[in-house]
Amino acid sequence: MKLSAAIFAALISAAPACSADWATEVNADNLSAIAIPAPAAPSRSGPREGQNYSGAEELLIKEFGITEITMDIPESEVILQDRFYNNAFCFEHALRKALSAVLEKHDNPTSPLGRALSEIGALGAPTKSELKKARQKVINLLNSPSSLISLVRPYKQYQPQDGESVEQNWVFFLRLNGNYYWAIVDRADQKETYAYGFK
Repeated sequence: MKLSAAIFAALISAAPACSADWATEVNADNLSAIAIPAPAAPSRSGPREGQNYSGAEELLIKEFGITEITMDIPESEVILQDRFYNNAFCFEHALRKALSAVLEKHDNPTSPLGRALSEIGALGAPTKSELKKARQKVINLLNSPSSLISLVRPYKQYQPQDGESVEQNWVFFLRLNGNYYWAIVDRADQKETYAYGFK
């Protein structure tokens, strides 16, 4: 009996020393002193990183030689748009048509190729040499990590400036050198594919 009383007394006398290791009191002053780190910026996802639809990654790399552009083409969205809307062709063909329009069509001066031709001083009908030079300029822009290609979702960001609907079109948004562009591909394949930039 005397031994257990002695142990109890020893524990009580040691309590102040143990309490120094206890957590501090939670109050407004202590909470305001806590530094919470900012969330990390989302990492970019390029064609070689496997975070986007693999068919898009493969097409960009193998057919167009584009390996560095940042992508926002999730597989779930590709599947949704492929199944939910009436499409005359698959997503891969739509992306191919969109990129071909970006690299070949210059009738609209706000398109990527039209703008590149203007920047190199090509006036009127461009020569083959001017077209080649302007295309290479656009390819170089597409191959930059600061550039972006995104499959536009209905009623979400990157909606086309001229109001084309996602329900009727595969719509691709591009950000190249700080400029915004859209490539519009008719799902029914009744209208010609075109590209234009922010006016």
